[in-house]
Amino acid sequence: MERKEFERQLHALVPQPDPEITAALFSFGQELGQEDNYDGVRGLLNSLSFVSRHFSAATAQGVYEIIQHGSAALPDEMVAAAVYLENGSTPQAVAEMADAGSLMCFHWPQNVEELSPLALCVVTEGGQSRSFYTLHFGAFDPDTALRSAQQYAHDRQLSVTDALLSLTTDMALNSNGGARKILVSIDPDMTQALSAVFLRCPAVAAHLTFDADCGQTVVEYNPLWLELRQKQEPKQSGMQLTV
Repeated sequence: MERKEFERQLHALVPQPDPEITAALFSFGQELGQEDNYDGVRGLLNSLSFVSRHFSAATAQGVYEIIQHGSAALPDEMVAAAVYLENGSTPQAVAEMADAGSLMCFHWPQNVEELSPLALCVVTEGGQSRSFYTLHFGAFDPDTALRSAQQYAHDRQLSVTDALLSLTTDMALNSNGGARKILVSIDPDMTQALSAVFLRCPAVAAHLTFDADCGQTVVEYNPLWLELRQKQEPKQSGMQLTV
């Protein structure tokens, strides 16, 4: 992407664009492209576009300004940074988190119109509830996931909760499934932060409940996310809901 086109698109996403920040982001994107053999400039623009549509204008401005504070956020770190900024953190604080590697492996938007696949998840079993989140809302059917977990739990003498925590988007049981696992359990701070922004902005698409005791699932959609989906529906060709 040419620099002028990057500037044009980026400046439409933030309330107060700054030539020096934009230049720094463009250079950073070019560096990423050289290191990883992909379009780093496009990657940054995709992530900032996602942030501008799913979070407040102040948060979009904050993500844009992170690069001023010594440690730029990678495309797969910007959405995580936005969640914390929406909850009152500062660009300097999230820059420090990026430097420490605390924002890595979150959501990496693949196009400028992508809808949020983030959702809160609660698993209830034995009368006890545990909270997690997913990066794959819309990529799996909750009922199928619960049935699969129940079958795996029965066959392998596991709890349904443990089976769900090892279940991947293709309904395979793989404790080493990494980013393909439907639930994220190792980041309670992010789970809490996502819970705080639910219903405040479209960033969290829904609240899913897996009730192993009753064998039922419940999906509570975020009305702000639904509103954004309806606005984009005529031109949205990416996300196919299965819930």
